[in-house]
Amino acid sequence: MDTNEVISLLTEMAVFVAVVEHESFSKAGEKLNLAPSSISRSIAKLEAAFGTKLLERTTRKVKLNPKGAQVFEQCQSMLASAKLAANVAQSMAGEVSGVLRVAAPKAFAKQVISPIALDFAEAYPKVRVKLMAVDHFIDPISDEVDVIIHFTQHPIEGLVAKHLSTTTLILCASPDYLAKNGIPKTPDDLTQHDCITLGEVAGDDIWRFQKGGEKIKVQVAEAFSVNHTQIRRDAALRGLGIASFPDFAIQETIARGELIPILSDWQVLERYQGDIVAQYAQSKFVPVQIRTFIEFLHARF
Repeated sequence: MDTNEVISLLTEMAVFVAVVEHESFSKAGEKLNLAPSSISRSIAKLEAAFGTKLLERTTRKVKLNPKGAQVFEQCQSMLASAKLAANVAQSMAGEVSGVLRVAAPKAFAKQVISPIALDFAEAYPKVRVKLMAVDHFIDPISDEVDVIIHFTQHPIEGLVAKHLSTTTLILCASPDYLAKNGIPKTPDDLTQHDCITLGEVAGDDIWRFQKGGEKIKVQVAEAFSVNHTQIRRDAALRGLGIASFPDFAIQETIARGELIPILSDWQVLERYQGDIVAQYAQSKFVPVQIRTFIEFLHARF
């Protein structure tokens, strides 16, 4: 196969990589903004050009066959090299421009990151900022995200990790609720109270606490469950029970006296807390818009 033939298949190779990474024609189409029929034609064209079948397809899934696995490895390497070439050019650019894709947890994105991202967009109008507010795990490679901001004690290996701050969980309830039901003195007292839980996974009604070397696990009564910080705060404000919140999401409400912290001498050991870390791909050629955003973000924190 000569150079011109290979060049004519570059788009199909990139489509092939997307299909394999997402294990689905439809999901690859959503990622690339292409119809599933277009994805199917690209794969058919690639298989015809290579003279071999690359994928095994069922009604639910797409997977590589042995020949496809070898081709995928090379196509993925080609795509990575193309991205690196773009990064080299962008890293040497004197002007801050290009696309910047940032992902952060929903509540944190809304309350903390969005004002910073908006200020950055105003300061650097030639950068197209794409902010994703998501609570599920983001793969920086297949999801094509430039900067991931998350709460973790274990940053993703292979990525640069920039520590920004820390966040802790605060347990609190409305003054009316505490006046009617009393203030818990120990975590065990929570068994006698209504509690507002995340309700995301089994076991969200089991709350864990630590003070010094002592650890306690308490199964609470779920009066209301919702995996949205603002709705959970509204439920607490209405006196439906006791809830935990990341400190950044509730500090102003507490300062106004609308919610009262409880069990402050105990650390709540649940999700959505810990080190706040910004991560991005490790490279000698970090694009200028990513490098500038990381500096901007760190300065704001």
